[in-house]
Amino acid sequence: MKLFIGALAVMLLAGCASSAIPVNQAEPVPRDELYAFQAKPAGESGKVTVVRDSGAVGSGCDIVVYVDGRKAAKIGTGQRASFYLPPGNPSIGAGLAGSGLCGGAAIRTISANVQSGKESLYRISGDMGGFYIGPYVDYQ
Repeated sequence: MKLFIGALAVMLLAGCASSAIPVNQAEPVPRDELYAFQAKPAGESGKVTVVRDSGAVGSGCDIVVYVDGRKAAKIGTGQRASFYLPPGNPSIGAGLAGSGLCGGAAIRTISANVQSGKESLYRISGDMGGFYIGPYVDYQ
């Protein structure tokens, strides 16, 4: 019986991961939850788009996206936000918004690659171990 319960728990946990969605199917973050980097900077610039997976894992908590430590947007499940940045390698971070069950986790960061006139895509995903930010890969 213990073996059955253990196997059932493993199966349930394996199914508890967020699901990647195509960028064009993600809903835009509402304007009132976009805080920075919405206007193209003077000179050359590129666009960074962050897409958050859909699914039940973490759906009760919003995630705040940071660019070089500055709060840039609050993003819910199945949403996307875009930011205009000068070329370079800014730090893109993601951390849980709020407190209680939605607080306390460390902000996870990656180094983005912004090229003039191009769009870079990044994905926020989650599973029972937490949430992660990384490059968006379109598997077809």
